[in-house]
Amino acid sequence: MSDLTKVSPPQELSEKERVVIFEHIFRRLANHRNTLELYADAERGLSTLPDESREKTKDDYIHEINSWANQLLQHAWAACREPGGGSCPDLSPMSDTSLAGLPKLPDKALSRKVFNAILFLHVTSSKQYSAHTRYFLTTFAPLDEASIAATLKDPDRAVSEAEKPTEQAKNQQAERGRTLRRVGMGLGAVAGGVLVGVTGGLAAPVVGAGVGSILSFLGVGGTAAGLLATGLASSSVVCGALFGAYGAKSTASMVERHTREVQDLAILPVRPPKETLAVRLCTSGWLTSQEDVVQPWTVFGGNDTYALQWEVEALRALSDALYTLIKAQAMQYVKAEIIKRTVLATLMSSLAPIAWLKIGRIIALAVKAGNVLGTLLAQRVFGTRPVTLVGYSLGSLVIFEALKYLSTLPPSETVHLVQDVFLFGLPAPSDPETWSAVRRVVAGRLVNGYAEDDYILAVLSRASDISWSVSGLEPVVVKGVDNVKCDQVEGHLQWRGMVGKCLESCGAEDILTTEVHLQVKEIHDNVQPR
Repeated sequence: MSDLTKVSPPQELSEKERVVIFEHIFRRLANHRNTLELYADAERGLSTLPDESREKTKDDYIHEINSWANQLLQHAWAACREPGGGSCPDLSPMSDTSLAGLPKLPDKALSRKVFNAILFLHVTSSKQYSAHTRYFLTTFAPLDEASIAATLKDPDRAVSEAEKPTEQAKNQQAERGRTLRRVGMGLGAVAGGVLVGVTGGLAAPVVGAGVGSILSFLGVGGTAAGLLATGLASSSVVCGALFGAYGAKSTASMVERHTREVQDLAILPVRPPKETLAVRLCTSGWLTSQEDVVQPWTVFGGNDTYALQWEVEALRALSDALYTLIKAQAMQYVKAEIIKRTVLATLMSSLAPIAWLKIGRIIALAVKAGNVLGTLLAQRVFGTRPVTLVGYSLGSLVIFEALKYLSTLPPSETVHLVQDVFLFGLPAPSDPETWSAVRRVVAGRLVNGYAEDDYILAVLSRASDISWSVSGLEPVVVKGVDNVKCDQVEGHLQWRGMVGKCLESCGAEDILTTEVHLQVKEIHDNVQPR
């Protein structure tokens, strides 16, 4: 529900409690920044690029991270009502990261209000919702993103709801709404403006129309009041950037426009979109029917979830090819012999050659689709919202190729795009250089879900690029990669039905337990070979 009180700093906190909250934010943000620099150092050490290119990539990335972190800290300082006075401290590699001796965070509900206020200030000031911002703030508490989105979409109502407790609101409501709309319509040329006080710049007309008295009633003043007022006034601009939609254009239509020239590529909603502040894109790896494009991802609730449809006929052919391989007589030797390189050539030649031709072609299509997906993500077809990517089998390869493409772009274009990534049964090498570059473009968790008994994946990967280190079969030894062993998967064809259970085991957000149980039941009812 749209309500200004839900995005304003709470007045119930004492000065001491606000200092505690800010200290927690400062130290954990410093630790987050330092961790990202360690990842960047690891990438530089593993990279085979020329020294100058390696240094530039790292320096540009750290510059972006420092700018983001210090801006977020400024908004935390404002939301905590400038605790202790003075000016907001800057983060540096030498900043204190220790939580030892710090008092616990105050009341959870009040602390959560502070984090919501930080998010509102940060989103409206930067005109984007950085993947790093979402990952970092959710480590403290669940965010009330629905209220923030509602406030941005309907600032008139947000102000009205907040004003109800005051007697003065009844007489000022109509005039305030008209003034707020007039201000919002004229903000296109000054979208980047950020107000520091409460008496000048963009927010002045709104404050004069009643927002100032409401914020005062809520106990909000100083920098926070100015930023809140500016955020309300510029909400239409912020919404346009966040959701990738201006006027009557929806996010779906923008996606269609970007994919119109790509053969058999579409982005389909798993459920009707609600324009949530975060978005999720999922990719299936092989299909027994058209429904498999979307059906595996009904395990997700919460945020807007989309499915990437790519090369449907080829993926259905892959399903047939996999079953052909499973039935091949030579597969009985795979479990015992796959780790012996000397038998690889004999094994490959004895398996169905037509199946190999199909699989090789589909792998090439997955790489191509991944490059297109990377381009779409870089072009912000979902707006400036953080995106989580999920895929299994060749679907995870599409995502991995997209991340590889993003890693070749300047950090300024990619650092805020992708929040979390979950890859299951990935048919790609666990090459440290590539994975460390991919790690850089993921703000939060980069999960490699693997199954040691996935013998089909072993054959597929080693036949396609003669790699003996396959990500979907073993841990990836790179800083920042979260390896999760999926023992419940007993063969490559089970990834489709067990992906919900694996996501649940990984601690992915918004998982619907009832849908997971339905997937698992289907697996048990239709036992699939390895």
